Amino acid sequence: YRLGNKAPPVALSYLSQSCDCEKQQGYLQKSSSRNGTVHVQHHNMGKRTNLRDLPPASLSKVANFISADSVIYLNALKHFMDEMAWLESDNALGRRVVCDDVLKKWEPELSYLDGGRFNVSQLYRNAVLKNEAVDPFLPSPSEAQQQWKSGRQRD
Repeated sequence: YRLGNKAPPVALSYLSQSCDCEKQQGYLQKSSSRNGTVHVQHHNMGKRTNLRDLPPASLSKVANFISADSVIYLNALKHFMDEMAWLESDNALGRRVVCDDVLKKWEPELSYLDGGRFNVSQLYRNAVLKNEAVDPFLPSPSEAQQQWKSGRQRD
């Protein structure tokens, strides 16, 4: 729907209420002042250990096992950041939804990617810069891909 006049009202409402870095910061500050911590539990299972703390031999096995997955994941994450940059642009919401504190949280978790050189904050900044350089009348990355696919199907 690309947030046009056909976008579901529930989607627009959710984005307005939940996806705003300034509102999120206020929520975190209020929550933190109550008991000093903020915790969101997504499942009832035990917390997994940090992969970075595994022995080098185990890390090497994990790296070999996930090498193809890492390439796919990096491409998907790049596409996601391109979409988020468009969503934040003046052509859509016109405000940040990918917050710096969230990006910082994921830095150590994703640093193993791309041979240990990956920086998710830089990936986000690159997507924003790329989006700013794009003609605002061009379709978003996913719209362009859909148009390309539908054009190929007609051929």
